[in-house]
Amino acid sequence: MSEVNLDVLRKVMPRFREWLASDYGAEAVSERANKTLLFNQNFSKEAIHKIDEGMLRDLIRSLWAFNGWTNKDWLVAQMMQSGLPQIRTSFERLLYSNEPISARFDGMRTIYMMGAASISEILAQHDPTKYAIWNRRARKGLVHLGINQSLIPKSHQITGTQYESFCSLMQKVLIQISKVYPELRDLLELDFLLYYVSFSIEEATLEPQELEKFEHDVAINQVLQLGDGLGFDVQKELSVTKGCRVDAVWRSRIANLGVVTYAFEIHKSGSRDSAILNLQRIAKADPSVQKLVIVSTEEEIEKFKEEITSLPEEFRNTIGYFPVKDLQIALEHQVALKNILANIGLGLLKGRIEITE
Repeated sequence: MSEVNLDVLRKVMPRFREWLASDYGAEAVSERANKTLLFNQNFSKEAIHKIDEGMLRDLIRSLWAFNGWTNKDWLVAQMMQSGLPQIRTSFERLLYSNEPISARFDGMRTIYMMGAASISEILAQHDPTKYAIWNRRARKGLVHLGINQSLIPKSHQITGTQYESFCSLMQKVLIQISKVYPELRDLLELDFLLYYVSFSIEEATLEPQELEKFEHDVAINQVLQLGDGLGFDVQKELSVTKGCRVDAVWRSRIANLGVVTYAFEIHKSGSRDSAILNLQRIAKADPSVQKLVIVSTEEEIEKFKEEITSLPEEFRNTIGYFPVKDLQIALEHQVALKNILANIGLGLLKGRIEITE
């Protein structure tokens, strides 16, 4: 593996220590302590069989992976579609089975709304000596500290095998760093460092083309998360009419206008003609739809524009184009805005600013 750049690390660590001593850093440490208590009390081998909807709500509210969501109850409702028996069994297997971590990680993905970031966070909280948190910020922090990008997964939703390799990489990184800075004792504390680093560097440290790569299901959830954070009611994979489905929907009730709907078609590959036909049927079936948005790479969007240019003007005017890279950037700024508002005692809830306690 490539070595940690100790010169960069020596520049980062004094500022990281200052951050830990700040109110924001202290709050993050306190959150970890509270989360540890929640896990010790409710996710022991015995207590796992008593997990109920209320416990899932507490879990989702505590996980950093879901910080970008406003409507946590919607997440709980989605997760509950898997059924409590399967959820309990999956948690027990994830945390206490003797199977390889790769198999346990992949098995947990069968639970609705459980992705790589949330599963890895649960594992890291369960045993931070073995398991690391996987998310974009961890990757960004590792790259800045000198780790070769080729050693780090690029996908948002990594496989169990990739996660196993990532944990091995993180353990090696921790060993290198702790020789110089022994206060970093486990992988969760290393994640704190990577989280801090990720906010203190420019986006240019990542490969530019990475923003153009995306996974269909991940993009759907990102669209839903963005809409939720903006105050819309969101729905996933909605059936508009017989044989016609849309990947994601934002809805809002506006005075004098009634219900306003934005429908999103996430297109990674396949027939553009079929996608366009689907959008036309949606526009006719639901008069509340104000905008039909195509989410794809910039290259695919240009092809859509060429094909749609010959269609009726009324339909063309309802179409919007949302490049995947802009979606990801929008989410990042949305989370940053929430953090800024939280630091000054304000919060965003359903499109309004409220005073937080």
